[in-house]
Amino acid sequence: MANTTSTLVSKSVIHRLYEPACARFTVGMLISSVYYVYLDTTIEKIVDELSNNDKIFALAVVDKSMQVSGIIIRKDLFDILGRRFGRELYYNKTAADMLQKVQLFDYTMHIFECSKLIEKDLLTGVQDYYALVDENGCYKGLFSTKDMLIFLSRLTQIDIEQAKRVINRMIKKQYELKTKRLTVSIRNELVQDIGGDSYFVIPSKKENQLIVAICDVAGKGVAASMITTLINGMVTTYDFNSSDIDTFLVHLNNYIFSTFEGEKFVTACFMVFNEDNGILTLYDFGHSMTYLYRGNNVYKLSFKEIKDCNMPLGIQKIIAMHSGKINLESGDTIITITDGCVEQRDVNCKEYGIQRFNKVFVSNYSDDLAKTLHAIMTDIQNFRNPYPQLDDMTIACVRYE
Repeated sequence: MANTTSTLVSKSVIHRLYEPACARFTVGMLISSVYYVYLDTTIEKIVDELSNNDKIFALAVVDKSMQVSGIIIRKDLFDILGRRFGRELYYNKTAADMLQKVQLFDYTMHIFECSKLIEKDLLTGVQDYYALVDENGCYKGLFSTKDMLIFLSRLTQIDIEQAKRVINRMIKKQYELKTKRLTVSIRNELVQDIGGDSYFVIPSKKENQLIVAICDVAGKGVAASMITTLINGMVTTYDFNSSDIDTFLVHLNNYIFSTFEGEKFVTACFMVFNEDNGILTLYDFGHSMTYLYRGNNVYKLSFKEIKDCNMPLGIQKIIAMHSGKINLESGDTIITITDGCVEQRDVNCKEYGIQRFNKVFVSNYSDDLAKTLHAIMTDIQNFRNPYPQLDDMTIACVRYE
């Protein structure tokens, strides 16, 4: 049965369909050519019309019932005719003689299903064409690997922009909090506004505690932001007033592990400050970048109770957590950072390093922790310029009075 949606320009041998109405995310959305010729059309006539229309890159070859026999690609046809004696040899031939075989797909197929079927073609970098047909096998249009790649690229960009908006709503670049005995200041700089660094400040009425945490998801992009969103959801919905943090961390670890099956992990530091007695309880998960500033000196916090005990979150299923404790003195400041701060490189590939970080922190330390962190971030930026930021950066400072 002939396709009733086709139209024929007077005396034209190249025909054109009306583009079909397509459901969302069906491969019919990718149609970039609706042109076709019949099997018995001569190459001479096809070339004459192609010469007057440089917007036709490919067209289908069909029989009188609109069944697809193959395609003719403009560039390939002109390359053949441009060879020695090409016109003499091929001008009088028909489309049936010059067509190329083409893979057929139902135009209602889901785009993602189709993309999997042509995945190898997408990776070659060569522009291949495919014909789309309806349930009766009648021609509906052509699309190419280029059309598929453009669609997937746009879709990815939309996902990235959405992830950026979500992350920016959850993770602010700057955070300040002052309680009776604690002053908290945090700075966060993500690469391209999307990444794996996050922080959380959670007041708890249980024993008058304040929980401060920073997390660094392995990897970047949308996948990292998914885990950041997952952690944020669990943190904001968990009742820390009636349940202990050990139980929460076990649940968090096991949920990440069961969801991503060990393919993604999170280095993290959870600090529980008891404002009544000044005891800091620290849970370190492969983070190892927490420091104590006391008396103009900086000390790295390392507890034998947790050394080599806690793996990064999501590596394996666990049943218990390990923590270390320290008694804070008035004026003590705890600093915890992500590795992006000290692993940032300059134009000579030299790392910023923890020694420079500590030196800048000590020399710029003041009662206004926000100014101190601003000075550090400014120094890192001056150090790297014009080299780009390589990784997310997060610094959390907590002073105990």
